[in-house]
Amino acid sequence: MKIKSECCLDKEKVMSMLSKITLFGGFEKNNLQDLLDNLSEIHIEKGQVIFKEGDSPTDIYIVLEGRAEFFLNGEKFLDIEPGFSMAETAVLGIQKHVFTAIAATDMDLLVLSKKKLMELFHENKDVFSLLILNMARELARGVALFGDHKHIYTSMEKKKIEKK
Repeated sequence: MKIKSECCLDKEKVMSMLSKITLFGGFEKNNLQDLLDNLSEIHIEKGQVIFKEGDSPTDIYIVLEGRAEFFLNGEKFLDIEPGFSMAETAVLGIQKHVFTAIAATDMDLLVLSKKKLMELFHENKDVFSLLILNMARELARGVALFGDHKHIYTSMEKKKIEKK
């Protein structure tokens, strides 16, 4: 994974995208800016594993560009496109990843590391609290929609599955 330089990040475009993701629902512009200041941007090449089933979670990912495929027990079950987040429930639950994510195309991702998440806890309780609340809501929606072994889905992903 290659860390991209900050100069390449179109902050207005990213802020607009973040405001449309349910994980960041209810965030005011200043909260989104505070969150953006804690995110890094990485580039993933096609075919690269983003995270693997059984690994401990280290980061929350937001897809800026490209597409990822999710595999459970080696079987593909979902595509993720720009505007989707990944791994937030694994980070929140401090559990191992239950699926594997692989870049189907070259990708640009925003990353919120567990370390940065904990820094938010200490430095910006408003942003941290709202993010954790939204993560819990996404987890609750996923459990209600798919049962507890498929809690990895979000309401946005459910809409995508229904279209197939």
